[in-house]
Amino acid sequence: MVKVIPFKARTKSSSHIRSILKKLRTPRSRTPRWRRYAISCVVAISVLIIFGAFLPKVTGPRSVITPSTADVRVIDGDTVFFKGKTYRLVGFDTPEISRAKCDSERARGVQATVRLRALITSGDITFQEVRCSCVPGTEGTPYCNFGRLCGILQRDRENVGDILIRERLARPFHCGEFRCPRRPGWC
Repeated sequence: MVKVIPFKARTKSSSHIRSILKKLRTPRSRTPRWRRYAISCVVAISVLIIFGAFLPKVTGPRSVITPSTADVRVIDGDTVFFKGKTYRLVGFDTPEISRAKCDSERARGVQATVRLRALITSGDITFQEVRCSCVPGTEGTPYCNFGRLCGILQRDRENVGDILIRERLARPFHCGEFRCPRRPGWC
């Protein structure tokens, strides 16, 4: 014979067992806290990557100008002054003159500067302003290329950087979309 216990007469131990079973059936959290944070971070990074893929990129030429040789002033082997603005010529790197670390770098920098002046005065030149490899919004500020804009200078449809590289007065230097690699020294 089965003994039926009325509802009011249930013991303390049976209510305790019921509360334990209830806790086991409905977990407080399905995943541990660290796993939720990791999933949140992955989702946030994915959203940023997808959002960044659809941002407009200004990588093409901004303008192509055929200046006279008197309009372009050479500052050093890879920097020119044109229409009131200073431009860093992209795609190559020449030795420094003012910030040279040794005398041989300074001497090679002077040679590159003199050769760039000669290239500009000896042929038909075109100037093309391009986007700098800086963080968006910093172009033209001291946080990007020391406040210089970026450009490509060509003589007779050939990049002056390629000519200087061929003559061993410069070396190739290519930047990424938002930053440039560290420049090796010339000394």
